[in-house]
Parts: sequence; structure tokens; C-alpha cells
Amino acid sequence: MYEKILVATDGSETAAAAVEHAADLAKLAGSKEVVVIHVCPACTPELDPDSKNREIATNIVNEAGEAVASEGIQVRTVLEMDYPHEEVGEALLEIIKNEKADLLVLGSRGLSEFKGILVGSVSHKVLQHAECPVLVIKGK
Repeated sequence: MYEKILVATDGSETAAAAVEHAADLAKLAGSKEVVVIHVCPACTPELDPDSKNREIATNIVNEAGEAVASEGIQVRTVLEMDYPHEEVGEALLEIIKNEKADLLVLGSRGLSEFKGILVGSVSHKVLQHAECPVLVIKGK
């Protein structure tokens, strides 16, 4: 049913819960692969605007990938850098299409500098336009 599960992470607690759910689903469904995705927005307060961005973003996607791999699941990571905040959803949609995903798992809110304005905007956009089922993990 879900041979390839994509899971989006931004390093937030909600994204960590999404990664855990994706790993659990992959085990239950006998998935062949989980693809951990991080679309790094350009210059957020959480990510220093200097050359450390790539290092921090790499750590985010690698830690999530290691969490999935520790469950004995085949995992691959995808890192996309420097997207304007308003294009993160579009980048995820493009990755879903290119990967031919059977399911996307993501958190309902993440590490946006515009939390009051953009809460849930990425998950909402993806829900509206994804070419595969989407599981949104609700944050606290």
C-alpha cells in the first residue's frame, strides 16, 4: 500500500512526531523506503543567515534519517536549500511528484519565523495540491 513514504522535517517537535509516525507506518505497511525531506527556508531565525545554514539543515535531515534507520527501515534523505518561505509548500509538492510517493507525512506546524501568520500554511497547501495521500500530525 505505502511502498514509498515521504516525511517532511524542519527539526521541530511536531516534525519529530511526523518522523516517528512515518517510521511506524513503514514498519506496519512493509514499506520499501522512507524518504526524509527537509526544505530549508532562506534565512530564518532558527537558521543563521551565514554559511552555517547548510550545516544546520544537514543535521536536521540526517538526525531524522537516523531515527528512521534505527527502526531497521531503508531510508534516504533529500535536502533542498534556500527557498523563500512562501515556496516551501511548492518545493514539497514538486518532491512528492518527482519521488512518486505513496504517502507524505508532515507536521501541522513547524519552525516558521511567521508563526502567527503562517501556522499550518505549508501543510494546508500540500493537503490541497498533493498527488498522494497526506497525513498531517497535529502539534501541541
